[in-house]
Amino acid sequence: MRLALGTVQFGLAYGIAGRGQAMPESEVRSVLESAAAQGVRTLDTAAAYGDIESRLARLAAGLALEFVSKVPAIPPSLDPDGAAEFALCSARTSQERLGEGLRALMLHSSADFAGERGEAVAAALAPWARSAGVTIGASCYAPAEALELARQGRIGIAQVPGNALDQRIAEPGVAQGLGGVEIHLRSALLQGLLVMPPARAQQRLAVAAPALRRWHAWCAAQGMPPLVAALSVAKSFAAVSAVVIGVDSLEQWNEVARAWQRAEAKTAAELACADPAVVDPRRWSLEP
Repeated sequence: MRLALGTVQFGLAYGIAGRGQAMPESEVRSVLESAAAQGVRTLDTAAAYGDIESRLARLAAGLALEFVSKVPAIPPSLDPDGAAEFALCSARTSQERLGEGLRALMLHSSADFAGERGEAVAAALAPWARSAGVTIGASCYAPAEALELARQGRIGIAQVPGNALDQRIAEPGVAQGLGGVEIHLRSALLQGLLVMPPARAQQRLAVAAPALRRWHAWCAAQGMPPLVAALSVAKSFAAVSAVVIGVDSLEQWNEVARAWQRAEAKTAAELACADPAVVDPRRWSLEP
Protein backbone atom coordinates (compact mmCIF):
# COMPACT_ATOMS: atom_id res chain seq x y z
CA MET A 1 0.00 0.00 0.00
CA ARG A 2 1.28 3.47 -0.86
CA LEU A 3 0.44 7.07 -0.05
CA ALA A 4 -0.98 9.27 -2.83
CA LEU A 5 -1.47 13.02 -2.65
CA GLY A 6 -4.84 14.61 -3.33
CA THR A 7 -4.87 18.02 -5.00
CA VAL A 8 -8.38 19.33 -4.39
CA GLN A 9 -7.09 21.77 -1.74
CA PHE A 10 -4.61 23.11 -4.31
CA GLY A 11 -7.52 24.41 -6.37
CA LEU A 12 -10.42 24.87 -3.94
CA ALA A 13 -11.29 25.54 -0.32
CA TYR A 14 -12.31 22.05 0.76
CA GLY A 15 -13.19 19.91 3.75
CA ILE A 16 -14.83 20.41 7.10
CA ALA A 17 -11.44 21.10 8.69
CA GLY A 18 -9.87 23.05 5.80
CA ARG A 19 -8.35 26.51 6.09
CA GLY A 20 -11.01 28.04 3.86
CA GLN A 21 -8.96 28.87 0.78
CA ALA A 22 -6.90 27.20 -1.92
CA MET A 23 -3.16 26.87 -1.35
CA PRO A 24 -0.83 29.42 -2.94
CA GLU A 25 1.33 28.06 -5.77
CA SER A 26 4.63 28.52 -3.94
CA GLU A 27 3.40 26.33 -1.10
CA VAL A 28 1.95 23.77 -3.53
CA ARG A 29 5.37 23.43 -5.15
CA SER A 30 7.01 22.94 -1.75
CA VAL A 31 4.51 20.20 -0.89
CA LEU A 32 5.07 18.46 -4.23
CA GLU A 33 8.85 18.58 -3.87
CA SER A 34 8.67 17.14 -0.38
CA ALA A 35 6.16 14.46 -1.37
CA ALA A 36 8.25 13.34 -4.34
CA ALA A 37 11.38 13.24 -2.20
CA GLN A 38 9.55 11.00 0.30
CA GLY A 39 8.40 8.49 -2.31
CA VAL A 40 4.95 9.71 -3.32
CA ARG A 41 4.42 9.01 -7.01
CA THR A 42 0.69 9.62 -7.61
CA LEU A 43 -1.24 12.90 -7.60
CA ASP A 44 -5.02 12.67 -7.61
CA THR A 45 -6.70 15.54 -9.43
CA ALA A 46 -9.83 16.38 -11.43
CA ALA A 47 -11.20 18.90 -13.88
CA ALA A 48 -13.73 19.83 -11.19
CA TYR A 49 -11.08 20.83 -8.63
CA GLY A 50 -11.07 24.52 -9.49
CA ASP A 51 -8.30 25.23 -11.99
CA ILE A 52 -5.64 22.93 -10.53
CA GLU A 53 -5.75 20.37 -13.35
CA SER A 54 -4.64 23.05 -15.79
CA ARG A 55 -1.75 24.13 -13.51
CA LEU A 56 -0.61 20.84 -12.06
CA ALA A 57 1.82 19.69 -14.76
CA ARG A 58 3.67 23.01 -14.50
CA LEU A 59 3.75 22.89 -10.71
CA ALA A 60 5.05 19.30 -10.76
CA ALA A 61 7.62 19.89 -13.52
CA GLY A 62 10.84 17.96 -13.02
CA LEU A 63 9.41 15.72 -10.30
CA ALA A 64 8.85 11.97 -10.61
CA LEU A 65 5.07 12.26 -10.27
CA GLU A 66 2.15 10.84 -12.26
CA PHE A 67 -1.45 11.96 -12.44
CA VAL A 68 -4.86 10.39 -11.96
CA SER A 69 -7.65 12.71 -13.12
CA LYS A 70 -11.41 12.59 -13.60
CA VAL A 71 -14.03 13.36 -16.23
CA PRO A 72 -16.62 15.75 -14.76
CA ALA A 73 -20.12 14.40 -14.15
CA ILE A 74 -21.78 14.14 -17.55
CA PRO A 75 -24.85 16.38 -17.90
CA PRO A 76 -27.99 14.20 -17.61
CA SER A 77 -29.58 15.99 -20.58
CA LEU A 78 -27.11 14.43 -23.02
CA ASP A 79 -28.10 11.42 -25.10
CA PRO A 80 -25.66 8.49 -25.48
CA ASP A 81 -23.79 10.07 -28.40
CA GLY A 82 -23.59 13.39 -26.61
CA ALA A 83 -22.41 11.74 -23.39
CA ALA A 84 -19.70 9.85 -25.30
CA GLU A 85 -18.54 13.06 -26.99
CA PHE A 86 -18.50 14.89 -23.64
CA ALA A 87 -16.39 12.17 -22.00
CA LEU A 88 -13.95 11.93 -24.89
CA CYS A 89 -13.54 15.70 -25.10
CA SER A 90 -12.86 15.86 -21.36
CA ALA A 91 -10.35 13.01 -21.64
CA ARG A 92 -8.47 14.78 -24.39
CA THR A 93 -8.46 18.03 -22.40
CA SER A 94 -6.99 16.25 -19.37
CA GLN A 95 -4.38 14.67 -21.62
CA GLU A 96 -3.43 18.05 -23.09
CA ARG A 97 -3.13 19.56 -19.61
CA LEU A 98 -1.28 16.73 -17.89
CA GLY A 99 0.70 15.32 -20.80
CA GLU A 100 2.53 12.02 -20.60
CA GLY A 101 2.17 12.01 -16.84
CA LEU A 102 -1.54 11.13 -17.08
CA ARG A 103 -1.72 7.49 -15.97
CA ALA A 104 -5.42 6.99 -15.23
CA LEU A 105 -8.71 8.72 -15.88
CA MET A 106 -11.88 8.09 -13.89
CA LEU A 107 -15.46 9.14 -14.43
CA HIS A 108 -16.20 11.48 -11.53
CA SER A 109 -19.69 9.97 -11.38
CA SER A 110 -19.72 6.18 -11.61
CA ALA A 111 -23.40 6.43 -12.66
CA ASP A 112 -22.16 7.72 -16.01
CA PHE A 113 -21.12 4.14 -16.83
CA ALA A 114 -24.72 2.93 -16.45
CA GLY A 115 -27.14 1.92 -19.17
CA GLU A 116 -27.02 2.81 -22.84
CA ARG A 117 -25.19 6.05 -22.12
CA GLY A 118 -22.59 4.17 -20.14
CA GLU A 119 -22.03 1.73 -22.98
CA ALA A 120 -21.48 4.63 -25.37
CA VAL A 121 -19.10 6.36 -22.97
CA ALA A 122 -17.09 3.17 -22.41
CA ALA A 123 -16.90 2.50 -26.15
CA ALA A 124 -15.67 6.04 -26.85
CA LEU A 125 -13.03 6.06 -24.11
CA ALA A 126 -11.59 2.58 -24.74
CA PRO A 127 -9.65 3.28 -27.99
CA TRP A 128 -8.45 6.64 -26.70
CA ALA A 129 -7.23 5.03 -23.48
CA ARG A 130 -5.35 2.30 -25.37
CA SER A 131 -3.57 4.81 -27.59
CA ALA A 132 -2.79 7.12 -24.66
CA GLY A 133 -1.66 4.33 -22.32
CA VAL A 134 -4.24 5.43 -19.75
CA THR A 135 -6.28 3.21 -17.41
CA ILE A 136 -10.01 3.95 -17.29
CA GLY A 137 -11.91 3.87 -14.01
CA ALA A 138 -14.55 5.48 -11.84
CA SER A 139 -14.87 7.46 -8.65
CA CYS A 140 -17.49 5.67 -6.56
CA TYR A 141 -19.51 6.60 -3.49
CA ALA A 142 -19.61 3.00 -2.28
CA PRO A 143 -17.61 -0.19 -2.88
CA ALA A 144 -20.78 -1.81 -4.27
CA GLU A 145 -20.61 0.57 -7.24
CA ALA A 146 -17.02 -0.43 -7.95
CA LEU A 147 -17.89 -4.12 -7.59
CA GLU A 148 -20.61 -3.84 -10.24
CA LEU A 149 -18.37 -1.98 -12.67
CA ALA A 150 -15.61 -4.52 -12.10
CA ARG A 151 -18.07 -7.33 -12.82
CA GLN A 152 -18.95 -5.62 -16.08
CA GLY A 153 -15.28 -5.26 -16.99
CA ARG A 154 -15.63 -1.48 -17.32
CA ILE A 155 -12.84 -0.34 -14.98
CA GLY A 156 -9.20 -1.00 -14.20
CA ILE A 157 -9.03 1.52 -11.36
CA ALA A 158 -11.53 2.93 -8.88
CA GLN A 159 -11.64 5.42 -6.07
CA VAL A 160 -13.83 4.57 -3.09
CA PRO A 161 -14.36 6.07 0.37
CA GLY A 162 -13.20 4.36 3.52
CA ASN A 163 -12.08 5.21 7.03
CA ALA A 164 -12.44 4.15 10.66
CA LEU A 165 -16.18 4.88 10.61
CA ASP A 166 -16.95 3.92 7.00
CA GLN A 167 -15.61 0.37 6.70
CA ARG A 168 -17.68 -0.92 3.78
CA ILE A 169 -14.44 -1.49 1.86
CA ALA A 170 -13.54 -4.16 4.44
CA GLU A 171 -16.80 -6.11 4.17
CA PRO A 172 -16.54 -9.83 3.24
CA GLY A 173 -16.02 -10.47 -0.46
CA VAL A 174 -15.11 -6.92 -1.42
CA ALA A 175 -11.37 -7.49 -1.78
CA GLN A 176 -11.95 -10.65 -3.82
CA GLY A 177 -14.58 -9.01 -6.01
CA LEU A 178 -12.25 -6.12 -6.79
CA GLY A 179 -9.30 -8.34 -7.64
CA GLY A 180 -7.54 -6.91 -10.66
CA VAL A 181 -8.89 -3.40 -10.06
CA GLU A 182 -6.52 -0.85 -8.54
CA ILE A 183 -8.33 0.69 -5.58
CA HIS A 184 -7.53 4.18 -4.33
CA LEU A 185 -9.04 5.03 -0.94
CA ARG A 186 -10.34 8.53 -0.34
CA SER A 187 -11.82 10.11 2.80
CA ALA A 188 -9.42 8.26 5.11
CA LEU A 189 -9.76 11.22 7.51
CA LEU A 190 -13.47 11.71 6.69
CA GLN A 191 -12.73 15.17 5.27
CA GLY A 192 -10.74 15.96 8.42
CA LEU A 193 -13.54 15.15 10.86
CA LEU A 194 -11.54 12.34 12.49
CA VAL A 195 -8.58 14.58 13.29
CA MET A 196 -10.42 17.72 14.42
CA PRO A 197 -10.49 18.54 18.15
CA PRO A 198 -13.26 16.28 19.50
CA ALA A 199 -15.47 19.01 20.91
CA ARG A 200 -15.30 21.03 17.70
CA ALA A 201 -15.99 17.99 15.51
CA GLN A 202 -19.04 17.03 17.58
CA GLN A 203 -20.30 20.60 17.44
CA ARG A 204 -19.96 20.79 13.64
CA LEU A 205 -21.65 17.43 13.03
CA ALA A 206 -23.83 16.65 16.04
CA VAL A 207 -25.24 13.43 14.57
CA ALA A 208 -21.72 11.99 14.59
CA ALA A 209 -21.08 12.70 18.27
CA PRO A 210 -21.53 9.10 19.55
CA ALA A 211 -19.34 7.66 16.79
CA LEU A 212 -16.69 10.32 17.38
CA ARG A 213 -16.64 9.64 21.12
CA ARG A 214 -16.02 5.95 20.38
CA TRP A 215 -13.33 6.92 17.89
CA HIS A 216 -11.39 9.14 20.25
CA ALA A 217 -11.70 6.64 23.10
CA TRP A 218 -10.26 3.98 20.77
CA CYS A 219 -7.37 6.26 19.78
CA ALA A 220 -6.58 6.88 23.45
CA ALA A 221 -6.74 3.16 24.25
CA GLN A 222 -4.33 2.45 21.40
CA GLY A 223 -1.98 5.20 22.51
CA MET A 224 -2.09 6.81 19.06
CA PRO A 225 -2.90 10.36 17.99
CA PRO A 226 -5.96 10.47 15.71
CA LEU A 227 -3.98 11.07 12.50
CA VAL A 228 -1.76 8.03 13.04
CA ALA A 229 -4.77 5.98 14.14
CA ALA A 230 -6.81 6.96 11.07
CA LEU A 231 -3.99 6.00 8.71
CA SER A 232 -3.44 2.76 10.62
CA VAL A 233 -7.06 1.76 10.03
CA ALA A 234 -6.77 2.76 6.36
CA LYS A 235 -3.69 0.55 6.01
CA SER A 236 -5.73 -2.43 7.24
CA PHE A 237 -8.07 -2.47 4.21
CA ALA A 238 -6.87 -5.37 2.08
CA ALA A 239 -8.53 -4.20 -1.14
CA VAL A 240 -6.68 -0.88 -1.19
CA SER A 241 -3.58 -0.11 -3.27
CA ALA A 242 -3.20 3.58 -2.43
CA VAL A 243 -4.53 5.98 0.20
CA VAL A 244 -5.24 9.47 -1.14
CA ILE A 245 -4.71 12.23 1.40
CA GLY A 246 -5.20 15.92 0.67
CA VAL A 247 -3.44 18.67 2.60
CA ASP A 248 -3.87 22.43 2.71
CA SER A 249 -0.39 23.47 3.89
CA LEU A 250 3.22 22.33 3.90
CA GLU A 251 3.01 21.90 7.67
CA GLN A 252 0.02 19.61 7.30
CA TRP A 253 1.80 17.58 4.61
CA ASN A 254 4.77 17.08 6.94
CA GLU A 255 2.42 15.87 9.67
CA VAL A 256 0.77 13.41 7.27
CA ALA A 257 4.11 12.11 6.00
CA ARG A 258 5.35 11.49 9.55
CA ALA A 259 2.09 9.84 10.55
CA TRP A 260 2.14 7.59 7.47
CA GLN A 261 5.57 6.32 8.45
CA ARG A 262 4.39 5.62 12.01
CA ALA A 263 1.10 3.98 11.02
CA GLU A 264 0.85 0.20 11.00
CA ALA A 265 -2.20 -1.72 9.79
CA LYS A 266 -4.73 -1.92 12.62
CA THR A 267 -8.24 -3.32 12.30
CA ALA A 268 -11.06 -1.69 14.26
CA ALA A 269 -14.29 -3.28 13.11
CA GLU A 270 -16.01 -2.16 16.31
CA LEU A 271 -15.84 1.45 15.13
CA ALA A 272 -17.78 0.92 11.90
CA CYS A 273 -20.85 3.13 11.55
CA ALA A 274 -23.69 2.39 9.14
CA ASP A 275 -25.44 5.76 9.39
CA PRO A 276 -25.16 7.62 6.05
CA ALA A 277 -25.70 10.92 7.86
CA VAL A 278 -22.35 10.29 9.56
CA VAL A 279 -20.20 8.58 6.92
CA ASP A 280 -21.47 10.24 3.72
CA PRO A 281 -20.44 13.93 3.53
CA ARG A 282 -23.12 14.53 0.88
CA ARG A 283 -25.68 14.08 3.67
CA TRP A 284 -23.99 16.15 6.32
CA SER A 285 -25.92 18.92 8.01
CA LEU A 286 -23.16 21.07 9.45
CA GLU A 287 -23.33 23.62 12.23
CA PRO A 288 -21.16 26.77 11.98
